[in-house]
Amino acid sequence: MKTLQFALRATAAVCFAFMMSSASCNLSDKVDDIKFDAKLPLEFPINEEAISSAPKSYNYTKTLDATQNADVVKYKDKIKEFKVNKIAYVISGYSAPGGAVTFTNGTLSIASSGKTIASATSVNLQSTAETELTADTAGFNELAELLKADKSETVKLTGTFSSTPVAFTVTAYFYVTITAEVL
Repeated sequence: MKTLQFALRATAAVCFAFMMSSASCNLSDKVDDIKFDAKLPLEFPINEEAISSAPKSYNYTKTLDATQNADVVKYKDKIKEFKVNKIAYVISGYSAPGGAVTFTNGTLSIASSGKTIASATSVNLQSTAETELTADTAGFNELAELLKADKSETVKLTGTFSSTPVAFTVTAYFYVTITAEVL
């Protein structure tokens, strides 16, 4: 009977030790991670010179390169996760010699899949205040996975101008949180 009790206690002790070592490994994995926030800019220079009072569709593609951020470069090979938190934009250098121009049905999408990332129903091109776009959660998640894999992705801007000519620059800011292993 004493041998059986000893064997059960020994087995329990071994199981407990194994569970604790597994838990400490998981804890140490998390201790080896660092999280940091980054603001990734993507500039779209727009210069529609044709003179038209009719609405004009617009689309332009540009590559969002996360490695333009020094912290991303530092942890490039250790990144475990990107999380897109929000996307905002700022307009600068607005010029419309024919009168006020509006931009409607604006979307940012992933060029390769067409998945919408964020949108705006109507944009006042004369505003210079940073404005947050309406998020598409599935688009945020897809973009995050693509950034994790390649650290860059081609983004497409589409929408409609109420009239042309118009020139301005719209800079989209992708606010992300990055998880990486400590160097």
